[in-house]
Formats: sequence, C-alpha cells, structure tokens
Amino acid sequence: MGKAKIGFEVDEKDLANAKAYVAKHGGSLNKLVSALFASLGQEESHQLPAVDQVTGILLAVSVGGLSIMEASRRLELPDGGHVLHLLAERNLPLPRLPDDFVKKQLSAARSALDDCLVEPEKAVTKRGAARRPATA
Repeated sequence: MGKAKIGFEVDEKDLANAKAYVAKHGGSLNKLVSALFASLGQEESHQLPAVDQVTGILLAVSVGGLSIMEASRRLELPDGGHVLHLLAERNLPLPRLPDDFVKKQLSAARSALDDCLVEPEKAVTKRGAARRPATA
C-alpha cells in the first residue's frame, strides 16, 4: 500500500508532549502518528465478546476480584458452593486463595491434628518377644 502526505494543525502544547514522548520512547512523530492511524478501528475488532451478567460475576470470582459469598448474593444463590459449581460447569478456573489465608488455614489444621494425636504406647517385651496391647 502506498503512503500519503498530509498536513494538519496541532496545539503547540500537544506537539511538545508528543515530541517529549517520542524522545523518551524512541521513534519519530511520523511513526507515532502512523501507529495511531493504524490503530483506529482496531479496538472494535479486538474486543472480547460480550458476556452475560452471570458469566461476568463468575469471571470476577475467578480472578479474585469478587468473593465467592458476594457472588452467591448477587446471583441469588443459597451459598458459595453453588458458585463453585457454576464455575466448574462453565469450565472457569477456581479462584486462588490469598497466601496469608492459606497459611492461616494450614496452621489451624496442623494445630487441630496435633491436638488429636496420641503418643503410641511402647510395647512391653517379655523374654525377647514383643507383646501386643490388648484390644477392647
């Protein structure tokens, strides 16, 4: 495709800003204006397809922008489990839990397990043979 020369007026302040931008990022005013013209109309063709409200809420949950409980409220669902089910049905990724939350949950689980553990009884040996503890 051929090139055309054009002339137009620009505010001096805008031209100074454009020159400063080109100086900082490299290139030329010609390339900057050409890139701007080339991008016109491209936004519409590269937009994501419109999504319905439910999918929008589920996507917000997937990326961590909305809590599961808030999503269940907005979608008028009984609880967060239904939100997780909808995510799975639509093949959307489950939200990643924040690291601090995971660490707190892990610490609580370890503590609960430690509280449940009982020290094993030592087997009493008689004449070199181990005795099994009596079972109830």
